[in-house]
Amino acid sequence: MQVAIAVLVAVIASVAAAAPLPAPEKITSITVEQAREYAARKAPLRFDALVSLDPAAAAELAAHEGAICFAAIAELSPEAARALAAHKPVKGFGQFDLDFRALRQITPETAAALTAHVGNLRLPALERLDSPELARKLAGQWGELKVGVTELAPEIAAILATNEGVFEDRSRPNVVTRRADQSRSVLWFAGLKTLEPASAVALAGHQGVLVLNELTELSPEAAAALARRKGGSLILNGLERLSPETAAALAAYDGEIALRGLRDLSPEAATALAAHRGRLHLMRGVDVRPVAGRPSP
Repeated sequence: MQVAIAVLVAVIASVAAAAPLPAPEKITSITVEQAREYAARKAPLRFDALVSLDPAAAAELAAHEGAICFAAIAELSPEAARALAAHKPVKGFGQFDLDFRALRQITPETAAALTAHVGNLRLPALERLDSPELARKLAGQWGELKVGVTELAPEIAAILATNEGVFEDRSRPNVVTRRADQSRSVLWFAGLKTLEPASAVALAGHQGVLVLNELTELSPEAAAALARRKGGSLILNGLERLSPETAAALAAYDGEIALRGLRDLSPEAATALAAHRGRLHLMRGVDVRPVAGRPSP
């Protein structure tokens, strides 16, 4: 009987070992053995349902010679981050080596560990960025820089404003490719609903496309600070209304402005905004040419 049981166990183990590895997009947990097998694959890895990652499995995945996307991991321990930091960068302009699409909060220890990674790191959902070192790493990378911060300290804003991630592609020997619009950077704040004047002053040093579509209000002081930017584009499609003071401040900007979320403008605000000399994008039906004598609403 014992021999029969032993044989049965051996057969079950053999069948399990021979079972095909699930697609990485479908797994919700990962063993060290699975991580080792996934790491040996040549194609980029995308884990859409994986919700946790222990350091041992992370160490195996770090050996993967390609990009890795974690679309559902919301927590990352410092130990797992340190293991992943050994992942080698992918050759190619604008590619992200490690992409954490659902990581909203990280500890200072995890931030320090991720900073040690030499490749491109993407943290588009990160709601709080307190680490100047991590901010400098993100600002120094190739590609569009998208951050999900809900608060923006002036010192972090000043660091992110230095990004020049899309200006030139030098990934091929003796070939330099530039964006058609000559933008040095696309800096996108995907979670910022308010902007303090001090942070706006810091962002004034940014050159390129600055996307602030989540802003629902903009003070005249912050608008005046943003208007000091030199050229480029200012994307403010989340604003539904502009005060005359804010409109006048924005009108001083010499670059392109997008205000496609505006529902209506007072005659005073329209008159102020009409003084803008650059390209202006509004939603159809919104007019910046106020009718003379039209009463204010």
